[in-house]
Amino acid sequence: MQGGGERMAGRAKNFIDPGFGWWLKVVSSGAKWINTPLQTMEPESHTDRFYAGEFRHCIDEKNRITIPSRWRRDKAEEFILLPEATHRFLLVMSPKEFARMSQAAETNQNVSARDRRVFLRQLHSRAQHASADRQGRLVLPEELCRRLGLKGEVALVGNRGRFEIWNLQRWKQAHEEETPTYQHVANEIGL
Repeated sequence: MQGGGERMAGRAKNFIDPGFGWWLKVVSSGAKWINTPLQTMEPESHTDRFYAGEFRHCIDEKNRITIPSRWRRDKAEEFILLPEATHRFLLVMSPKEFARMSQAAETNQNVSARDRRVFLRQLHSRAQHASADRQGRLVLPEELCRRLGLKGEVALVGNRGRFEIWNLQRWKQAHEEETPTYQHVANEIGL
């Protein structure tokens, strides 16, 4: 099987076909496989940053939080701040990552043109520019902190090309609720 996919009766798996650079959804139907391209991969689809791990940091009285040293550069950085759709946490990403996400939404043919316009309007109106200084201090808007319950000690959670800032109690609850799903998927992929 191309791309390291694994045959499993009645289940679907996603993988990258190295020959074509496409995401493929592989579905088994008895002895027959059906390969369906999900989307082509852009040559620059890899993020310029990779955020992994969980850290606990405190937001100071000026609504500043220090980005973990493993995640920051030795210079000032620009970020886009975006509250998660259900206001459980704050997404932090580079403008380049935000542009990729916006482009993916703009070209998604599974969503009607009207819904894409509404989503993109809402996405861009909710996003805010922010910058971290050379010491990695990121100033968070007071309104966002209040709305998301970000005060005192918070959790910074890596998520590939972006990271999340969580109210510590919400993070502990989400982590506990999501652990069974993580364990199930880890078992499915052989981790």
